Amino acid sequence: MKSVLFTILSLVSLCAYAQKISLEDLYAFWRLDKYSDEEQYYLPPKKEMGDYLHFNRDMTYTAVSEGEKSSGTWLLNANGKYIELRPVQGEKEKLYIHFLSNKSMVVTYDTDEYRIWEVHFVSRLTEGE
Repeated sequence: MKSVLFTILSLVSLCAYAQKISLEDLYAFWRLDKYSDEEQYYLPPKKEMGDYLHFNRDMTYTAVSEGEKSSGTWLLNANGKYIELRPVQGEKEKLYIHFLSNKSMVVTYDTDEYRIWEVHFVSRLTEGE
């Protein structure tokens, strides 16, 4: 009985693995790659093909969304697993991180309009490239 309980607890702890979010993985040029929902992946519409986020080490960012450029400051809340964008003009935005590596980032925007979509970005590291 003890071994069964130990096995179950071990499996639960493996499934409950929480990814650690690292600032180092965020310092990059992130190009919009695709969107997804629970069923499939979608290519971005033509007006979003050049969209990107560029996170700098000085905690500033530049972005293009639907062809419109913006910039400001950003912060990472590692406990809440989100990035907060604070544009020079406009309102703050939160991007909840579902997955992050040095090459790929999957987020959802904290707005009613986009909350059902996962947004997939691919990176081009800013240093050494």
